[in-house]
Formats: sequence, structure tokens, C-alpha cells
Amino acid sequence: MSFLFRGGDPALDLVNTVIVEAGAPLDLIPTPADLAAWTAAAGLGSPAAVSPEVHAAVVDVRSALKEAFDAVLAQQPVPTDRLNAVLADSPGTVLHAGPDGLQLLPRVDLTADPAALPWVLADAGARVLTGRGLLRRCANHDTCVLLFLDTSRSHTRRWCSMEACGNRNKVAAHAARASGRPPGARPRRSPR
Repeated sequence: MSFLFRGGDPALDLVNTVIVEAGAPLDLIPTPADLAAWTAAAGLGSPAAVSPEVHAAVVDVRSALKEAFDAVLAQQPVPTDRLNAVLADSPGTVLHAGPDGLQLLPRVDLTADPAALPWVLADAGARVLTGRGLLRRCANHDTCVLLFLDTSRSHTRRWCSMEACGNRNKVAAHAARASGRPPGARPRRSPR
């Protein structure tokens, strides 16, 4: 399974496990085994197995985070009840001195016991929600539903990935200019 890690945060990458493919939503973590693979690929640990209960809890956290992030982007009140219910079951955090400076990390070993995974992801989402100014949705609204943190210096990033959505937009705009039609207009069909 190929996962997308364009969000800049595990909570956003979790929400981004529901993508649009061929015009329909596609869940990239539909099973506990897929969630275990995603957890390892996300660098959160390499659990041998994820229980169906943990999988269901993570899917619920993903839904709650999506609802909260959408509210932030729409400048609406953020629903917090579902996330707070998960956060109340806190394993806690610790400061870790690493090569990039101090980091606040969960005080859990997800490789040994993935039961705290819903809390870890809800905690990451809460941190994103409290730093609202950087949350963005990809500007490719027609085919992309991915969210990301805008860490650009000018805070003007528009695309989940310049290589994917940004390049597609630039190619389409160039083709529109070359054909003399306005950007976003569909090409004319030739008469038969």
C-alpha cells in the first residue's frame, strides 16, 4: 500500500488516508493490518498487529479530526467533544532531546503496544488545532482532498505537493494559455 505523507503532521497524514480516486473516496487504512502498516510508515512505531478495537478508535479519531480541521478552515466553531474524550485517556508526553532540538513526544511505545495510537493521533491533532494559522487545504479542489501544514516562509503554499497537484495545475494553465482559452475552461469539441 502506498501512503501519502504530505500533511507535515501525523494527524493531518491520518486525515489524508481518505483520498479521492476516480471521483470516489478511497480509504487507505480500511483494515487493522493497513493501519499497522501506516503507523510504521508514518514513523510512529512498528506494531506487529493492531486490534480491531484500536482500528475502530483510530477511524473515529480520523473522523473527529477531519470534522475539526474542516471547521477551522471554514472559520466555524471547532467541535471538541469527541477529541476531548480520547485525550482524557492520556498516557502523557515527555521531552526528548534529539538532533533537531527538543521535541515533545508521547510517553508510549507503539511498537510494543499500539493501544495508545488513538490518543497519540488525537494529541497530534489537538496541537495542529491550537496552531490554526498554518492549516491549509490543497488548492486542487477538483481532485484533491488533502490537508497540510503551510510551513513556507511566506505562508502562501497552495498545493499538497508541488510535484503532484501544483504541477498538474501549471500544466493545465499553460495548455489553456497556449490554446487561447481562459484557465479552467474546457477545450472545444470539434464538429464531426
